[in-house]
Amino acid sequence: MLEAKRRAVANFRNLSLKHPMSKYLLQFLLDEPDLLSRISFVRNRDYLPDTMLVAELGSPRLGFELELGATQREEVSVVNGQLVRRICRERTLCVNEPMAAIKHLQNFRGRLYVVLAFCGTSPKWYEEVVEPNPALPAVNDSGRFYIDRLCAEVIREQIDLAILAVFTRQAIDEALARRDEAAFRHHAAVYRNVMARCMWEFE
Repeated sequence: MLEAKRRAVANFRNLSLKHPMSKYLLQFLLDEPDLLSRISFVRNRDYLPDTMLVAELGSPRLGFELELGATQREEVSVVNGQLVRRICRERTLCVNEPMAAIKHLQNFRGRLYVVLAFCGTSPKWYEEVVEPNPALPAVNDSGRFYIDRLCAEVIREQIDLAILAVFTRQAIDEALARRDEAAFRHHAAVYRNVMARCMWEFE
């Protein structure tokens, strides 16, 4: 496997790269067998902590990027009545200059996940070394359909709960205005139950 990785790096180094200085970084990898043995080639960097992207000239991807200590999470919120999904990504280090990245990689001791971005279809020598992203669930089409359906059901349920919370809160306010203690206690109990199951926060 190490020889296949070495061949992939050497072949990619011979291409025209988006950031010309990436050639020196790739040569550095070839000269460091210990680091090369700790590299995993992946198709995407989602949810991975230590990653590097190197792009061929003509690729729509960023020319070069080294990220160390990255964390990524998804947040879902309601904006103007619409469900908005946002991906938040933070990192300890982000370098876009290959020569500066070499200095950081000299002291790096972990596993580095690398994406080589091609301007067209990736060649066979790259496909031979690409591994599944270990941070993502391995699912087939039927499994992906099940996950999508489950997410849709959860979202629908949460929207229903959010709507119920709004109406129940309105009922509580009306009960207070009428000084109806029995109605207030009833609606307050329903509201507490709804809020215990609801992911949204209401002011």
